[in-house]
Amino acid sequence: MSLLKTYSDGMLKQSPSSHPAFLSDGDLTEIQLHSVESINDLHRHHPEQKGGRPPLHPFSLSSNGNVSTPVLRTSARQTTRPPHDAVKYYPHILICASLSLLLVTLAVILFVIVKQASTVSSLSELLLQNQGHAQEVSELKHKMQLLERNLNATGH
Repeated sequence: MSLLKTYSDGMLKQSPSSHPAFLSDGDLTEIQLHSVESINDLHRHHPEQKGGRPPLHPFSLSSNGNVSTPVLRTSARQTTRPPHDAVKYYPHILICASLSLLLVTLAVILFVIVKQASTVSSLSELLLQNQGHAQEVSELKHKMQLLERNLNATGH
């Protein structure tokens, strides 16, 4: 472990180096074991902290230096399962999301209805104006026909 330097408080720090160095598998395993032991010590010394992760199980090494598979399976299963507290809030979250979606839908529907009402009102106004114009045109047409008859009657 020439790359790592141990301090009195148990922290590990990388020593400055101008070129990259690689750790052996044994060094990595030792670091993992030290980390798990440190976390377990913290949990043992501070049991009053509720809601944290349960203490990790120590790694057991097989004869070839690899970490045993039952420990890996247990830790993998613990990390993929959602915490129990979060599961009990899922129905509340779904209800809130559904209500929010319903409210947004209602707001959009009301907006469309108001827009349609204003459009119908504008169209009604235009229709009334068109009817007024059509009546004026009809009256003018009638007057022109009378003028035409008068002109024809006088012979000009």
